[in-house]
Parts: sequence; structure tokens; C-alpha cells
Amino acid sequence: MPAARMTSLLLCLGALLAGCSGTTPEAMLDNYSERVARVLEEPIEAGLGATADIPLFPPRRERLLALTDLRQGPIEVLALRHCDLLGLIAQRNSSLGKVMRPSGQLVYELRLLHQVRDCLSRLSQDPDADPQLKLQLAEIEQIKTRELPAVLWNAVYASSEMEANFSRGDPALPLRGKDDETADSDEAALRSLQALANIQTLTSTPDWALPADLDGLEQHYQVLNANRFGSQWLKSLWLLTGTLEHTAQALERREQRGSICPQQRPTPRARILLNVFRLYYAGEVQPYLARVHRSGERWKALHEQLLSQLPATPGMREYQWQVFATANPDSLWQRYSQARDRHTRSWQATLRNCQLMPGS
Repeated sequence: MPAARMTSLLLCLGALLAGCSGTTPEAMLDNYSERVARVLEEPIEAGLGATADIPLFPPRRERLLALTDLRQGPIEVLALRHCDLLGLIAQRNSSLGKVMRPSGQLVYELRLLHQVRDCLSRLSQDPDADPQLKLQLAEIEQIKTRELPAVLWNAVYASSEMEANFSRGDPALPLRGKDDETADSDEAALRSLQALANIQTLTSTPDWALPADLDGLEQHYQVLNANRFGSQWLKSLWLLTGTLEHTAQALERREQRGSICPQQRPTPRARILLNVFRLYYAGEVQPYLARVHRSGERWKALHEQLLSQLPATPGMREYQWQVFATANPDSLWQRYSQARDRHTRSWQATLRNCQLMPGS
């Protein structure tokens, strides 16, 4: 190639490397795929501006489990005062108690069951204890123990806070700046979901004790509602999947119609492409992908724990299959994993053919 023509090509393609990648995930991902497309001379239409193809979270009626309604009559309630249960039950039956938030309902059920068990233990050591009271408490303890997993299920997955974390309307996780608080926000949401998973783990063991931070449970719900990490993570996963998949397709199409290194040696265009890879994939996309993947694996694992250990409704089982299931090749998580792996293989094939792979 004549020196003048080579210089012209380098100046033309090198200009593609100038400019800002944008301040949103969409802008950053669009910038990356557009630069790859221009160097390859292959169109890339990732469709990041379209409505996100994310499964719809089931309506509340398909997430709510029915529970036994224990109505204590005057005589029975009067007897329960001997176990210090009257105040707790009165609180639940009050006008405010009837509209308790999910966190409040869960706290009430945990305290009631724990107190009933404690009372039964004390009565079993009292030879003068009222047999009728013991029988009544044993029945309550049996029902509450049996239904505790359903109570916890409703407190988690029938709550508006969890519904918000599976919304399709929130933006993607923001790009992380040097001095912003996105890392703290992600971690706070994960800790709050972990707190709910910890209650499931605790109450699945015999003779469990009340969680030490039970009074702070409402704060975890507030964090989940304020951060909406889950909803943002779903959008990020969808954006990454589209970008990686369409970029991989462009790399493959270019190799099929004619390699940018026809003699399997580095060319000026191949070096420009390598710079795009280093500056915009390795430098920008990959750190964002790593963050989404790392935090998403923790989020996914906690939900899988809850969904496998609690009595999930059929609607939520189907939703889990569509979003999280690794056995389902069409789940949101598996489509992302497949796109990520295909993107890696496509880059490796292109760079290897140009003798630009590390170590080649």
C-alpha cells in the first residue's frame, strides 16, 4: 500500500477513536458498538432505544399465598393474657394492625410464634397449668409453624418494595464515577435482600431465636424501595445482552465476507480495531459488565435461595424460569451469558486471525 494512502486510512479511521462515550450506559454501549461497526464496515443495530424485552412480574394476586385467619374469642383471648400475648394480639387486631406493612406483619408473626413457644415451654413445667390453655396454644403453635414459610413468602414477594425491584420501567444501573455513591447503593440493596434471606435461613432451623435486628427490618424494605437495584439490574442485563450479541454478529459477518487481515498479518485497520477493543471495550464496557455480572450473581443467588426454600406460587415459578434459570436457554440470564461468551469468541477469532491476540 502506498505511504500516502496508508496515512490517509490511518487518519480517517483514527478519527473514530476521538470523542466522549457518554454519561449513560446506553450512550457508552452505543458508542462502543458504533466504533466497531465503522471499523468493520458492518452495521450494528443493537436496538437499545427499544422497549426492554424483560418478562413481566406477576400481579400481586398471583404472588400472594392464603393464610389461616385465627380469630380469638373473648374467653380464649382472656386466657392468653397469662402468657403476655393479649397485648400482641390486640395490636394486630387494631385498626392500624389490620393495615400493617409486610415488614410489620412479618415482625408480628415472628414475635407471636416465638412468644407462644416460650409460653408452652413454661406451661409444660407447671403442673397446675390450665390444660385448655395448653391445648389452645399448641394448636396456635402448630398452625403458625406450618404457615411461617408462607408468611415470609408474602412478606417478601407480595410486597410493593419487591414488586418495584422487578419493574420494567426503571433506568439501567448508572455508570460509576470516581466520587459517586453507586457502589454503596448497590451494596445497600444487596445487604437488605440478604437480611430477608437470613430470616429464611434462621427460621428453617428448630428452636430458632428472634433475629437481633428485627426492629430494623422496615429499614431494609425502605432501602429496597429507594434503590430499586433489581429493576435497574434487569435493564442493564438487557442492554448488555443486545450490545454483545449484535457486536459479535458483526465481527462474524466481517470474517465471513472477508477478513480485515486477509494475509493473517496485522493491517492498519486491524490495529485501529484493536485500539477500539482496548479503549472502549476493555476500558469502558468490560468494567461495567463486570459490575453488573458480579452484583447480579449475588442478587440472583439470594432470590434463588428464597424461591427454592419458600412455597413459591406457580406464577413466580414461571417468572423465575424466564429470568433466572440457568437450565432455560431463553431466560434473561442465559441469553446474557450466551451473548457474553459469543462476544468473547468472536473477538478472539478476529484478533487471532490478525496475529493480535495477547502472546501471539
